[in-house]
Amino acid sequence: MSKLNHANLPVPDVAALRDFFVQHFDFTVLTMRGENAFAVLRGSDGFILNIMRDTRSNGFPENFHVGFFLDTPDAVHAKHARMSKAGLEPGPVEDMTRGGWRSLTFYVRAPNGILVEVGASIG
Repeated sequence: MSKLNHANLPVPDVAALRDFFVQHFDFTVLTMRGENAFAVLRGSDGFILNIMRDTRSNGFPENFHVGFFLDTPDAVHAKHARMSKAGLEPGPVEDMTRGGWRSLTFYVRAPNGILVEVGASIG
């Protein structure tokens, strides 16, 4: 058995992205090294997210994104409302069908331009 252990996101502003994941997706900061240089976060499911400073970064490829799957469509609407209130300007909540399953989904840009997908299964 294999399990995805971690991901590393190279960005110019480590602290801004760290705060986004802590505030909106309940990550815990395990380590912060240097001044805005490197953060290690842990999600509630144990997933490790490393964020490292890379001032040479030209951004991520067009379709690159990270996704969060919530328990219910109501949770998607609640997350959308909280992010809107925080001034993040999430896109519209949409009913999507992909690969034979339906989801209620929206997208929002995190600090450093990272696209984040938030969704939940419908039916």
